[in-house]
Amino acid sequence: MKIRFLLLLFLFSFSTALGAREVQLVDRIAAVVNDEVITLSEVDEAALPLYQKYLAGVTDPEEESRRMQKIRKEVLERLIEEKLIAQEIRKYKIKVSDEEVEGFIQEIKTRLGGEEAFRDFLNAQGLTEEEYREQVRQQLQRLKLIRGSVQARIVITDEEVRRYYEEHYLKGTEKTLRLAAIVTSEEARIREAEKALAQGKDFSEVARKYSEIPGSGESFGTFKLSELAPELRRVLAKRRPGEVTPPVASGGRWFIFKVLSIENATKPFEAVKEEIRQNLYQKALDEYFQKWLKGLKERAFIQVFLK
Repeated sequence: MKIRFLLLLFLFSFSTALGAREVQLVDRIAAVVNDEVITLSEVDEAALPLYQKYLAGVTDPEEESRRMQKIRKEVLERLIEEKLIAQEIRKYKIKVSDEEVEGFIQEIKTRLGGEEAFRDFLNAQGLTEEEYREQVRQQLQRLKLIRGSVQARIVITDEEVRRYYEEHYLKGTEKTLRLAAIVTSEEARIREAEKALAQGKDFSEVARKYSEIPGSGESFGTFKLSELAPELRRVLAKRRPGEVTPPVASGGRWFIFKVLSIENATKPFEAVKEEIRQNLYQKALDEYFQKWLKGLKERAFIQVFLK
């Protein structure tokens, strides 16, 4: 009743402010969704905030009509989707207990900063606590429906997380690599070192035997990628800490590198990997949900009467 009263009050005020124009609220069927209807008054109730935002100050009747028609169509599409979801909830008898609702509300109270802040939140929304509880119950039902229909199909692999990190966090970032190395001017010697490493021998031990630079197997130095010769950059650009490169020739010498660590201007992988996983998961969830909803629409009987 409160929403309907506000709607009538707004339309009355709006038409009065515009002088001769009248806005009539005629309740009729806007759409049929399977065996349920959506009325024009339901559309207008849901569209009220958009009317207030996009119709206020409009003086041209044709422009007002065009905007109202566009808003109604967009809102009706959302209401059709909500109706289909509600029907699926009933179909699968999805229940949410009072304890689940209370647990969610307590979490909201904690995040807002306590009981008083929660009351302010309700007042700002124009809701009683019971109305808000019902909204929470409906949202939790939808979450359960989505989890059952969509969520189980989503798997985010470690490789996807690592690839996203490298493409979005490291792209354009100057890498600084701390390297160990086996360095020799003889190709035969570097091949022997390569063979020893392939047999599982410790890098620093192999370096002590084959490298011409003492201590290079423990630390060869710290370098920015841009400081290295192109052939060295190519073998090191995508290496991760702990990885060993194949032999590479540069400047008359042969090298085998081990990446000890990588420093970046951005956050390290371990610090952001769970954040990335959640972002990828949410993106995949949104995509799957839209596909699921599209399929739901295609299987449903939907007839729109709103022009």
